[in-house]
Amino acid sequence: MEEVGDPRLARCMQVLSVIGDLWTLAILMTLQASEMRFNELQRAIPRANAVTLTSRLRKLEDAGVVSRTVESRGKQSTVYALTPFGRRLLPIVDAVRAVALDLERSDEAPS
Repeated sequence: MEEVGDPRLARCMQVLSVIGDLWTLAILMTLQASEMRFNELQRAIPRANAVTLTSRLRKLEDAGVVSRTVESRGKQSTVYALTPFGRRLLPIVDAVRAVALDLERSDEAPS
């Protein structure tokens, strides 16, 4: 990441670099209610292919936003959940969702 003079701005840019893409927001919105297995996440976010979803989940895990737990109940499955840090990001996600809904209602969506 490029050097930024103001440390507060640099921190904001660091957070946005983690959550500032479409699939990441979709993952956070989906995990907001509860933890989910990979296949449940993939069904809940139908336009995200497995490669993209795996890549974003790894990025979020590395950033401390999502936790990953491998369970072995008969068949091995991977469960994803928001970490406490991930939950701290939810007001940002909710604000983006609110703006999107407002724009949809007002037909002022950006082109």
